[in-house]
Amino acid sequence: MNHSPNELADRIQETGVQYVRIGWVDNGGAYRAQAVRANRMCDVEASGIGLASGVQAVPVHEDVGVASLPIGPVGQVWLVPDLQSFRQLPWEPAHAAVMGSFVTQSGSPWPYCPRSALARQLGRLDALGLAMEVAFEHEFMLLRDTEAGLEHFELSHYGSVHGLDAGGPVLDAIAGNLEMQGIPVETMLKEAGLSQFELVTTHGPPLCIADRFVAVRETIAATAMHHDLIGTCLPLVFAEEAGNGWHMHFSLWHDGENLTSDGSSLGQQSSAFLAGVLHHLPALCALTAPSTNSYRRIRPSTWSGAYRVWGHDNKEAALRVPSMRSGGPTNIELKVADASANPYLSLAGLIGAGLDGIQRHLTLPEPIACDAGRLSEEQRSVEGIELLPGTLSEALANLQQDQVLLDVLGDGLAEAYLRVKAAEASHLESKSLDDEVAALITAY
Repeated sequence: MNHSPNELADRIQETGVQYVRIGWVDNGGAYRAQAVRANRMCDVEASGIGLASGVQAVPVHEDVGVASLPIGPVGQVWLVPDLQSFRQLPWEPAHAAVMGSFVTQSGSPWPYCPRSALARQLGRLDALGLAMEVAFEHEFMLLRDTEAGLEHFELSHYGSVHGLDAGGPVLDAIAGNLEMQGIPVETMLKEAGLSQFELVTTHGPPLCIADRFVAVRETIAATAMHHDLIGTCLPLVFAEEAGNGWHMHFSLWHDGENLTSDGSSLGQQSSAFLAGVLHHLPALCALTAPSTNSYRRIRPSTWSGAYRVWGHDNKEAALRVPSMRSGGPTNIELKVADASANPYLSLAGLIGAGLDGIQRHLTLPEPIACDAGRLSEEQRSVEGIELLPGTLSEALANLQQDQVLLDVLGDGLAEAYLRVKAAEASHLESKSLDDEVAALITAY
């Protein structure tokens, strides 16, 4: 998005920042940035900063690009900042941050750019006269790093006031830092896991919310660090304990009207959209739950949505339609989503899957009103209930066979994403949980 140089200069002068970090999220899900002197930003906004094309070939566990991709040490792309995402960093007020989009030398969107992939899907929505609102539930843990290893910050359980009191100073600091960046926090909860908490931020348009996803993840980690803690959104840190999901809530809109409900039931287009997401869910998991660690969290009967089902008010369903006390539903929840995702790709995939449902007039199967994990294999077979992928490799295999989602990414980005994720699976899937956590604890 283009802005006048005066507008950018005014923001810099107003905040007094000395450096602006221009950021991107790579195919490994890592948030990366380069800090630029503030007085150079007007030139940088016009031309971007040059980076090696290999920045989108790097897996999460190392800083070596995946070989045999057509992107690597040779070739340059330009990262152009979007002023709409400008935020001053409360924990380092001399720095601001913006998200960038990758372009080629000619200025056209780079085929490997995740933000551009989301922009294309938003264009498809707009062409149909549709829009979307999105929000995330942000689950995370506050831990101590000791000589004996990671230890819990506190030991209370779900909804505990003691837990809110114990975490209060850090939680208030996180929420305050988010508010200072223009990200309102709606609710705060002591979650079911030891040392686990949840913040819910307000909903908004997908590109804005994807940018906020990045900001929330960074803010949790940075604020915790200033309290001598590790704030991690890693999906599963401790075996047999609760995991961290970043459940995605979404709704379909037309001319300011929420299409999620038609009276007390799902609206026709929202129903078809949900049917498309359900149809593509085994492949979509590779975008919304894209780390090896994600599949340690997604287990039957853990409220993580391990089965490919949908239901009303069913927190074991991968896709849940929450009820309201009056009127129809206002949003749909995807539970198989976590903070290891590249949010631009996960939202692009969600939209692409849903639009396929609308365009093909897909219909939903009957909703599931029980915990599918408590049914016998025979009962699940009769009901047509199947498990979602149990490993990243399985999810990638599904994505590789899903032409709709491959088209959402585009040929170049699809190849790079699949190879980067395959490298992560090869390196990490055979490791113990402890070794995996050690490798990823500060990655997300």
